[in-house]
Amino acid sequence: MPRNRRRTLAAVLTAGAVVTGAVASTPATAGPPGRTADAFVQREGAALTLQGRPFRFAGTNLYWLGLDENVGGVDRPTYFRIDDALKTARTMNASVVRSHTLGTSLGCASCLEPKLGEFNEDAFAPVDYAVARSRAYGLRLIVPLTDQWDYYHGGYSTLARWLGLKDPKDFYTDARAKAAYKEYVRTVLDHVNPYTGLAYKDDPTIMSWELGNELNDMTRSWVDEMGAYVGALAPRQLISAGRQQGVDAAALASPEVDIVDVHYYPSSAGAMAADAARVSDRNKVYLAGEHGSDTLTAADALALADNPDVTGVLSWSLFGHADDHGYVQHDDGYTLHYPGDTAAMRTDVLANAALAKMIAPGRNLPAVPMTAPLITAITKRSGINEISWRGSAGAHTYRVQRSTDGPRGPWATLTTTPVTDNDTPWLDATTPQKRAWYRVSALDRAGHALATSTVLDAGPRQDVRVDPLQSWAHTSEHSDGLRRTPDGDGVRVAPPARTTGQITWQTRNPETFTAHFAARGDGMLPTVQVTRDGKTWTKVKATVSGTGRSTTLRITPPDASAGIRLLWPASSQPAPLTGVTLVEEAASMATEAPGAFRQHPQDGATGVPVDAPLTWTAAEGAAHYTLTLSTHEDLSDPVLDVTGLRATSYRPPVNLRPNTTYHLRVTAVNGVGARTADGAPTRFTTGALTVDDFEDYADSAALSTAYARNTGGGPVTVTLDADHTDGQGHALRAAYDPAGPGYAGVIRSLPTPQDWGGARNLRLWARSDGTADQSLTAQFVAGGIYWEKTVPLTDTDGGTLTLALADFTNPPWATKGPLDLTDVTQMSFYFNGKAGTVWLDSVTATD
Repeated sequence: MPRNRRRTLAAVLTAGAVVTGAVASTPATAGPPGRTADAFVQREGAALTLQGRPFRFAGTNLYWLGLDENVGGVDRPTYFRIDDALKTARTMNASVVRSHTLGTSLGCASCLEPKLGEFNEDAFAPVDYAVARSRAYGLRLIVPLTDQWDYYHGGYSTLARWLGLKDPKDFYTDARAKAAYKEYVRTVLDHVNPYTGLAYKDDPTIMSWELGNELNDMTRSWVDEMGAYVGALAPRQLISAGRQQGVDAAALASPEVDIVDVHYYPSSAGAMAADAARVSDRNKVYLAGEHGSDTLTAADALALADNPDVTGVLSWSLFGHADDHGYVQHDDGYTLHYPGDTAAMRTDVLANAALAKMIAPGRNLPAVPMTAPLITAITKRSGINEISWRGSAGAHTYRVQRSTDGPRGPWATLTTTPVTDNDTPWLDATTPQKRAWYRVSALDRAGHALATSTVLDAGPRQDVRVDPLQSWAHTSEHSDGLRRTPDGDGVRVAPPARTTGQITWQTRNPETFTAHFAARGDGMLPTVQVTRDGKTWTKVKATVSGTGRSTTLRITPPDASAGIRLLWPASSQPAPLTGVTLVEEAASMATEAPGAFRQHPQDGATGVPVDAPLTWTAAEGAAHYTLTLSTHEDLSDPVLDVTGLRATSYRPPVNLRPNTTYHLRVTAVNGVGARTADGAPTRFTTGALTVDDFEDYADSAALSTAYARNTGGGPVTVTLDADHTDGQGHALRAAYDPAGPGYAGVIRSLPTPQDWGGARNLRLWARSDGTADQSLTAQFVAGGIYWEKTVPLTDTDGGTLTLALADFTNPPWATKGPLDLTDVTQMSFYFNGKAGTVWLDSVTATD
């Protein structure tokens, strides 16, 4: 590996190598100026080109862009989510996105083809938008046209059921099935996108039509026939095909296929290289269309970027921000959120972004406009404000600020340490007993502000909700005929011309209701009605105000109103609604300080595990808890001093020090006052962290599996021994012979990383068989770096060895670096000298 490439990767991983777009919020649907957006990616043998230049790429899968399963059912994704995810992909340097549901959508009410031969034009709305936004952001798309798997969006099994086929695989031979597939394909490819004015088959944004996702049973004749059919409909777009695992023989052999798609779980650069060579040797373009995002390493990224046979690599799979707060969650184990929920995910994000950067160096793509955060709610929690916000694509962290003097400030920064999307709803532990105004700024990796939200305020007894109308999640009822259309970073909602329409919100003692509309004079405003019983509706007078950019309709509902609705009369030009702000009486207010509660560990506890969470019982009426932990009885110089805790447990970010006495105080807080846990502060003493005591192995075979022999060294046999131990249970017995290589050892990859952060020593019991010049090397991997220390073994009765962690050094052959004891992933033992036997037991990290 060339040294300069090694440096490049280090720089990329350190800096994140992400695109930061212009901090602007502008609609981008027609595409960037110039010829690039209008140029088709072309195949030249085993390679792709764009405008005569090599086109290699990395990116991701956003399978849900046309139809979503992550919304509490199956529905169309919101325009915000589509836009946010595509921007996030660009933030990670992607230039290509693969999306199943842009082209595979059969068998459901929201699908492109709900029933055989019946097509739903309305279902094209998210597909149109996703294609147009991709074009605007310089992204190319790979779109599968059916699916091996009978998932929520349908696939060839759906056609097989409609046609009554006994075996779904008859899809590949049945004349009716092939005709139905062709009709579906033609309908999709002929569809004209209203944003671009282009039929899908004529849009260079769609780089490739994939005959189907992971089609395991394709025949050569079917691939030839369908490849030729799709190619005739879209002669300037490429045809791809592949199976679930391995290189598909039919796709590789067919002259109608341009790109052979292969999938990898887990990700394997070695397997990719072998498959890429095979595909390239047949003069086809190779694509790793899916790979498990959690197993791509930095070394893999370099190897793939340096391999010219690898044209494209797409991770599985990326999810962006949710419509209200936080991220969209998905539970398949391969989810990526930018910049990452955990340290492991952040490493995965950086590795995938690095690959995309290096595989296509110097590629110029249009700037990505920045969408500001949106505060979606300020709600009370026992009188304390919780602030929810919708995140911004490309934001690394956020800053929350508050003013008590009005929307112009001055502003006090509440987040001394920037917070992430996983911290919202965020609790303002110092909520004042008066009106407060809030704003949230999206920050880049360096902490610089990229964009700031619109200000939102709430009084001391008020909850405030903002409905951006991206979905119907906040409404209780709406007319089926209402139309939602994208408008910059938001949407417009209105009934069709000359049609009535209504939207209803369920309320709880509302104080004000404000509806925001497009520019003043742009259509007929709806009337406002309220109800107390959900049955009888009464019209109320609204105050209308506006500027050149917007119109606002505001009411003060009568007391005890249970619902508010907007009712559009039939009009040639109904005014489009762009958002709603609802101020209600707070649902969670405190009338007295929190109730009594207890904290743990109990006073006087000993042997407390260094990695155990600190816990307490729930205090009635508590909004949050503060926690102070110190080695001093008066709690001075605390090692932990945290506030805003809403759960009843807290795991310190690093382990406590072993064999150390601590003093703990937990305090419950609400809008009225505070209460300390009964008996606090309490005193407890930690024990040692057990690395391995050899008591959890069923037999010697299980032990041997856990402690694998280093195959480069001499033979080692490990067994469980109950006769020679530290006095309890079992010990590890290692019979070894270093002859030849000069060393013999066993390696254990820890099931989960261990945090030795509070430890100063590694302590273990060891027994020698009396072999002359016998020694033991203890070796561990911490933060990806090897550390070791060698000590002589002479005690034939067995005794405790204490190895100072500060005395461990990097082996001569290993990468040098700092000692990070918070992430220990491997523990190994090497036996030196002549052939012999050693017993080990009770390995602990301790003070």
